[in-house]
Amino acid sequence: MTKLKTILLGVVVGAAALVPLYGDPRSTPVTHPLWARMLLRALDMNEAVRISDQASQVFSTLSWRDSLSYRADRYLRADGVTVTEEGGRPRVVAGQGVGEVVYPVALVRGGDYRLRARIGGNPSASPTAEIALLGRAEAIRSLTFPSASVPGWVTGGSFYLDPGAYAATILLPPGTTLEHVEVAPPCLNPIEPVGGWRPTAVVRTDDVAVTALKAIDREDELPPAGTPLEVRGEDLRIDSPVLTTNVSEAGGYEGPWLKAGPKGLRAIVFLNLPEPGLYTLSVYGVPGAGQSWIADSCRKAVVCPGREPTAPGWRVVLTNQFNAGRHSFAVTLGDGAAIERVRLEPKKGTPADYVATLRRLGFDTGSDGAVSPDKAVDAMKFVRDRRRDVLDTLCGDVELRPETQAPTPIIAAAPSAVAPAAAGVPAPPLPPPLPPDLGPQEPASPTQPQG
Repeated sequence: MTKLKTILLGVVVGAAALVPLYGDPRSTPVTHPLWARMLLRALDMNEAVRISDQASQVFSTLSWRDSLSYRADRYLRADGVTVTEEGGRPRVVAGQGVGEVVYPVALVRGGDYRLRARIGGNPSASPTAEIALLGRAEAIRSLTFPSASVPGWVTGGSFYLDPGAYAATILLPPGTTLEHVEVAPPCLNPIEPVGGWRPTAVVRTDDVAVTALKAIDREDELPPAGTPLEVRGEDLRIDSPVLTTNVSEAGGYEGPWLKAGPKGLRAIVFLNLPEPGLYTLSVYGVPGAGQSWIADSCRKAVVCPGREPTAPGWRVVLTNQFNAGRHSFAVTLGDGAAIERVRLEPKKGTPADYVATLRRLGFDTGSDGAVSPDKAVDAMKFVRDRRRDVLDTLCGDVELRPETQAPTPIIAAAPSAVAPAAAGVPAPPLPPPLPPDLGPQEPASPTQPQG
């Protein structure tokens, strides 16, 4: 009897633990807030789920239309500080020694992020910040804020981070006050249903399909919507003085390629898009020591170095919404990275396209209508398994060697195994290098949560 009671108690406790996450599977519909929390768990963002008691905070973590913002008193943990309130605004104040305040930062997309804070109270010392993977002690980024006597917004700088769960530790000199912490996003492709997240809506099959495909970053698998634009590697413009090697010195290449030497190089190409829509940027080449791409001076994506000698082939760079008109695509090539062709392909993006694509990739959302709790749990597990495959390939940013300001490109030639070129619209004439800052693109759909 004692053993039986223990087993029954374990079952009851386990069921009680599941109710806050999934609700009662016999009666609770799967709403947008519930599915959003399940997605964050699938992305290994458990700490973000725990700390976020508002639907709007969970939606913001997935959509990233606006900055991720924390009141100073909503920290994960703190040491050497006290919480006070002035004018209805909570703030954290460092005591006699250096205060330490830690905030969780959940990033579902990689990119260049900016950390800023509302700080004041001590004009003689500068607060600092350290960014580390959640649960790890070693900082991977360190930033310094300007000192200030009167509380105001100050920026600690920008930094590239892969997707993942991080801890931002703010170190406050004695007497320094902290009122707010904000992580400003780059241009990101939001993870959201069509029409954005809604705090009272019930999740339907197309909502699961759209958000799941975005979460595993496989919108490149959507069917094409038209003829792709293509340019050759030789048509990319180098953004600094260059030296060109003789083709005979390029080492077995045939035809025009752009290939980086030991110091790397930066190049850029402009493309005119006739219509707005969802596009996938792909590159035919070899990764070498990696490739870092930036669309419109804002959206960044990285092609990681090959773990072993890699044959030329097509590699997906990013999928994103773009307006009609001219767009810039800049690339930093690491040692040995080479480009033969760049392609921008329009994609279909109706809910039915997402449902069919997700089914082809291995998950069937079922018949149209509201999603059952069991189906939502299955979808969460599918996203978790596929997303971990993506996280295993992350490598950080690709940068030029600091000792050079004039990288040396190599105009080489394509191996004979190059894939046949798809029929494409001729690329527009290229303007001079060094593009203007075109600013961020419009978000994919309204994402501002109302709850």
